[in-house]
Amino acid sequence: MTDPRKFYVSIESKEISELKAGNNDEFVIYGGPEDIIALRECLDGMKDAEFGTFLRSHIPFKEYHKDGDNDAYDTCLMMAYKQIHKLGDEKTKEHIESLSFFEELDKLEELR
Repeated sequence: MTDPRKFYVSIESKEISELKAGNNDEFVIYGGPEDIIALRECLDGMKDAEFGTFLRSHIPFKEYHKDGDNDAYDTCLMMAYKQIHKLGDEKTKEHIESLSFFEELDKLEELR
């Protein structure tokens, strides 16, 4: 097993980087390759769902609360926060614990 490495994560840009650049340091995490792959899958799932929500927004009669892409985006976002909390430094953990939906993260299944 390799030692965890430091990464900077931005939910907004869906970026994970070992280099701090611009505003990609929304969160600081420490993880190994498997951890980063799992987080990347969450962020990629968000990107995929975003495209579906974009398409849905052009269909005036389709309701938001009956849209699988919105549900998928929300689930991926929550899974990303759960993984970031798990791997985060103290500041990251404190920030995520202060979010109104923090207790909902425990209800999510663990990432592979």
